[in-house]
Amino acid sequence: MSSQYNVVVEKNRKILVSITEAIVFCGKQKIAMRGHEGDKGNFQALLSFQAKQDPILKEHLEHGDPRSMYLSPDIQNELISICGKQIADSIVPKCNSAPCFGFMADEATDASTMEQMAMCLRYFDGADLREDFLGFAECESTTGETLANAFLANLELAGVDVNKMRGQGYDGAANMSGIRRGVQARIQQRIPGAVYTHCKAHCLNLAIIHASKEMYARNMVAPVQQIAFAFNYTAKRFLRFQENLDNDEVARVEMDKRTNLQSLCETRWEARLDALHTFLCSFR
Repeated sequence: MSSQYNVVVEKNRKILVSITEAIVFCGKQKIAMRGHEGDKGNFQALLSFQAKQDPILKEHLEHGDPRSMYLSPDIQNELISICGKQIADSIVPKCNSAPCFGFMADEATDASTMEQMAMCLRYFDGADLREDFLGFAECESTTGETLANAFLANLELAGVDVNKMRGQGYDGAANMSGIRRGVQARIQQRIPGAVYTHCKAHCLNLAIIHASKEMYARNMVAPVQQIAFAFNYTAKRFLRFQENLDNDEVARVEMDKRTNLQSLCETRWEARLDALHTFLCSFR
């Protein structure tokens, strides 16, 4: 009986390893796990592909007990949480062993209208300067006090030594950067050495937004977008563009293997550089 029990345990472990590997693969490749129909998602398709080379997994998928298949969305979410906890547990000791660290965070509303906080740690591990994503956390509101308390509580819950914080970086929203009631001010009350720095990417985005309000920039951006739409959303024009691009070696090299005009990003203004560069290279 003991021998049979050990065989069952070993079999279940191999099945869970295969399932976890499929989840990790989807995560690394940024592939959505579930499709529009429950049994036709990427996760199920990947497991079916693995089963071709894994007889234990194949037998489990075809003849396993429906009560213990380990494939439900709840089990998937639980395994994802466990993997995230393992990653966070490997990051925290390296951060705590550094002389100091910087904390970066932001909050946004997800598809289910919940406020999600994204937290990152910046530290030197003795060889490289690292920026590691620690995880997401939910918060009840977006006030400076609530966010500051939630940030510190989640850092301490993860095991981070918050007293080593010597820097904090957020965007310029009032609830984050306010000098009296913002997150940075409230965290500095607790940790005086945590100096606030306005996110440089956010500063660049704001600078480009203000620059784009100038007459010449504003008058140039609209035609670029209209021309990109004109070529990309009409098959005949797009084909004509491709033919001319094939006949222009210089433009093709300058466009760096791009084959069409890029439309302008509506929110990330710095991302418009790629669209403007492509337009300039093909403007002949």
